[in-house]
Amino acid sequence: MWRRRDKHEAAERGDVFGVGVQVYVMDDDGQGDKGWVGDPTGVIVASASTLANGAFEVQRLSGRVWTVAFDEPQYRADGTGPVERANVPEYLLVTAPAASLDDGAAS
Repeated sequence: MWRRRDKHEAAERGDVFGVGVQVYVMDDDGQGDKGWVGDPTGVIVASASTLANGAFEVQRLSGRVWTVAFDEPQYRADGTGPVERANVPEYLLVTAPAASLDDGAAS
């Protein structure tokens, strides 16, 4: 099971993103209706691209963007969906902690 971490904690740690990394998608009030319902989790499945500010539906989108395949189909706050994959700006991602045997896995 993944444990949720604070967005600021992740920034201080210097999370490293790349294909195969498990991530949380953080909520951001600036997204408005294009935000996600709930707390989506998934895996990065495609390498980052760099987009100019405003090149996407999400306001203030700039910098790296990763394609995330969600663990379960997700819905946007405006009701669109279900979505199995989405391009998500890096500033909205937090890496999931590595699983260990102490996290509830059977020995």
